[in-house]
Amino acid sequence: MGKLDISKGQILHKKGDAIKDIAIILKGSFTLNDGADVSLSAGNGTILGAFHPYGGTYHYNYQAAEDSTLFTYDYTDEDDLTAAITATPTIAPVMVSASVALLNQLLDTLSELYEAGCKLCKDTKANYNDYKNICARLMIPPKMFESINVLVPPEKPDILDSWQTALCRAVSDKNDLLRKECYPADIQFCVGTIMLSAQMAQKVQVEIDKALAFIQQMKNDTDEFSREYHSQKAKFDDAQRQEALESGSGSLPQIKNALTTILAFAGVSREIGDAFGRDIRAFMKAPDKAEKSTEMRRLRTDITNNYYTIYEAAFFNSLNTEDIPAEVKMFFLFGFVDEELAGEENTAELYKYAVLWEDDPNGRILPVYDWLKKIYRGEVPPSKDEFDNDWPDHLKEEVRQGNITQAQADEMLNDTKAMVSFELHNMITGANKMTYGSIFSFIPAFYAQSVSRPLENCLVTAQRAADELNHVRDLDFGCFYRPAYASYPELKINRFDYNLEILPYIILMPNYGSRGVMWQEIEGRKRTTPAHLVVSILHSEDLFDTFIKMCAQFRWEMCKRIQGVHYSDITEPSLTSEYCNYLQFYKKNSSLSADMKEKVKTALKRNNNSYSNVFASEYEMFLKAESEGLPRLNKVSREILFKYCTFSQKYRDNLLINPQYKPLIERWTVGRDDRVRTLELFSRRILTQVKELPEEVQIEAEYLKL
Repeated sequence: MGKLDISKGQILHKKGDAIKDIAIILKGSFTLNDGADVSLSAGNGTILGAFHPYGGTYHYNYQAAEDSTLFTYDYTDEDDLTAAITATPTIAPVMVSASVALLNQLLDTLSELYEAGCKLCKDTKANYNDYKNICARLMIPPKMFESINVLVPPEKPDILDSWQTALCRAVSDKNDLLRKECYPADIQFCVGTIMLSAQMAQKVQVEIDKALAFIQQMKNDTDEFSREYHSQKAKFDDAQRQEALESGSGSLPQIKNALTTILAFAGVSREIGDAFGRDIRAFMKAPDKAEKSTEMRRLRTDITNNYYTIYEAAFFNSLNTEDIPAEVKMFFLFGFVDEELAGEENTAELYKYAVLWEDDPNGRILPVYDWLKKIYRGEVPPSKDEFDNDWPDHLKEEVRQGNITQAQADEMLNDTKAMVSFELHNMITGANKMTYGSIFSFIPAFYAQSVSRPLENCLVTAQRAADELNHVRDLDFGCFYRPAYASYPELKINRFDYNLEILPYIILMPNYGSRGVMWQEIEGRKRTTPAHLVVSILHSEDLFDTFIKMCAQFRWEMCKRIQGVHYSDITEPSLTSEYCNYLQFYKKNSSLSADMKEKVKTALKRNNNSYSNVFASEYEMFLKAESEGLPRLNKVSREILFKYCTFSQKYRDNLLINPQYKPLIERWTVGRDDRVRTLELFSRRILTQVKELPEEVQIEAEYLKL
């Protein structure tokens, strides 16, 4: 017994815990929820636990809705409850009002559940009739569900029409009068009212449990029908929308109950579907969706976990059918789950984008859904996880930790279904959050409040992404070239070094976001494999700027990969070693003025002393400003960048009149011309033995023309 302070979000009692005490709320408020369907609020004066029989268990989780102060009492029998009331006569009237208010909430909940049961029964029968009509219009035989024909709505609980309920409502309506005239007159009025409320609450709770059980049983009994109905309805609605879209007849038929269609298609368990729907509704009601409270963090976490479970189930089901509902396509592409959450206008836009989506003809720019299909077909390996482990390394780590056996690892090594699951729960979950832009307020489901620009200006199509990537390549022609070698034993040539361009995969994340990320520079350990760049499919920032940042990340990480442990060793000149040397010893660099040294210091501070981030920011200025002859960099960084990230021919020609670039270009041209002459001599020698130059030699010749 004693005073107890509880912080907001803290749980006092969990559902199922044994009842050992009661607690009077002296300050603050609590939320009572069963983790699923019922949520009640309890304010000042409420006696937490009084509505449960002593010696039993709590029906609800008791969570502080705000910082609260309680006074607790032991609770072993009825006398302890009456003692707690009589011990605090000054606030006893408040306790009575709070008890009656909580009892009325229970009655309201029971009434709502009864109505929900009736509506569920009525709607299911109506849907069954609609299902048969849809099947007729689609010209397919309807399946028979006899369980629907024998559905009976729940009986109305007697207590809802009883004199006890009428009295409870009357006491609530006359609360001000009773608080002023009756309750203060004698403490026994308070004791009696609270005790009667407690007894009635226990009866109401039994009826609530019955109503919940009825609804759950009915959902279980009609689950198969629900999936079949929403599957056929989605086909019918799709056909209508497609017809309206092709005819240009005006507004498209509205999308309704999208989440139900998505869940039916995914075929996840009723528990996961109900929990996800409940969390989405709670998120919609939240006034501040970016709030960092414990409750909102938990809600976002639950939504995220169930979202990917549903996404995975829907993906594998989609592989077995060509009839994917539009709502599911929107889910795969954009993270769309609910028309109300997304907003009516956004829903209409996303629908058009989904049905009119055009794939990249080169197969290198893909939405997540198509990327997963590529992995499932064995065309590409999964991406590395956040610990830089590829698929084989991940399996080795799982074996090392004892999560799987070596035999299981050997079996999974070539299991593309397991690879898809690995990709979804590693790279995609991580990259989806990173590209969103705010890891603290992220949920993977698309919602209207996150949209800051018209969607038509944000959509990243395959063509648009290709154009922006080519824009960067037009400036920095060598961005995706890397050293490779070939050998020609028949020509007695052991090694020929050349430069090979490997264009990256660009994976479009299903979110509305603001960032792009270079996830990995190569696949596995082979250096001549594509990088993986990820960016939001609905991108709110300037897409060209985002691609420059991703290419800067790629440049830095690829150089580190090639150089290995020597990436910062100036005795082995490279982009990273020269940049690290420049930033580490800028104070001693005689080529930099005092003002320039101060700017370098500021840049390091702004980028938390990250050399790669400083490089990325200066690389952006190099491509956007310096390529146009606008000086933004100091002499040292300009020379390094031009040496390793040289502009293409047309930009070099334009910059020849610039005194800052003329000596750099002339020096670079001399080196290039030497390589050209060497290659020509090499080519002539080969042509004396064969009629046509090997492909690698031709690739190098084309590279030197750039």
